[in-house]
Amino acid sequence: MQPKPKHLGPEYAAQFADESVAGAYHHRIPYPPDVFAILAGLLGDGPRAVLDVGCGTGEIARPLLPLVDRVDAVDPSAAMIARGRALPGGEDPRLRWIVGRAEDAPLDAPYGLITAGASIHWLDWDVALPRFRRLLAPGGYLALLAPEARTVPWAAELQRIIDRYSTNRDYAPYNIVAELTSRGLFQVRGTQVTAPIAFSQPLAAYIESFHAMNGFSRERMTPQAAADFDAAVRALVGPFCPDGQIRLEVTANVTWGVPGGA
Repeated sequence: MQPKPKHLGPEYAAQFADESVAGAYHHRIPYPPDVFAILAGLLGDGPRAVLDVGCGTGEIARPLLPLVDRVDAVDPSAAMIARGRALPGGEDPRLRWIVGRAEDAPLDAPYGLITAGASIHWLDWDVALPRFRRLLAPGGYLALLAPEARTVPWAAELQRIIDRYSTNRDYAPYNIVAELTSRGLFQVRGTQVTAPIAFSQPLAAYIESFHAMNGFSRERMTPQAAADFDAAVRALVGPFCPDGQIRLEVTANVTWGVPGGA
């Protein structure tokens, strides 16, 4: 059994249960609307029931609801789900929130589609991917979603700041699709990149968005390190937004396929 990269271990996955991470999650870049049309199109003639794994605050599950019959949204973080319930669409009766692990939570299969954003990085792949195969209806897909901001002029220096302050000292660059396919746990059937959308937010919100990412939980940084990180990002990015607003172009990569494994 090929081990996961060390920087994707459970001790780092646990950060997403921290209150500060859940509290900052809404500052992360959004999924472009085209994502949800792509996902709905992947359902085909199968059941229009979706499982969203590692759902967080429901950034996939809630906007997808109008296009499907129901969504089961599972996440081990009670803090994330509590915040998701309070957001638009969070109390829709067709959305079932489940506090638990995708690897063993009680679920209501079959699903016509399983979706996963950044959560796929943190699962126990050798358990989760074979389970997803069993949970899917015939012809169903697992769709992996990755939103990203197009290249910005401060990207290289920002990465150096991130490397300096991240509490995940084991991090190494990797490609999640390559990691899964090399283990025989995922067979790609298609991929699509959405058209870019304009996204703006205050500089303070942009800085806070990093505290919703692995390695930057405020509970796991010292107050001084968190303050120094924030100051470094502000000094770097501030000159690019004289009116105090960050302006980005956001796209998302949607890769779908068939989960595998024993």
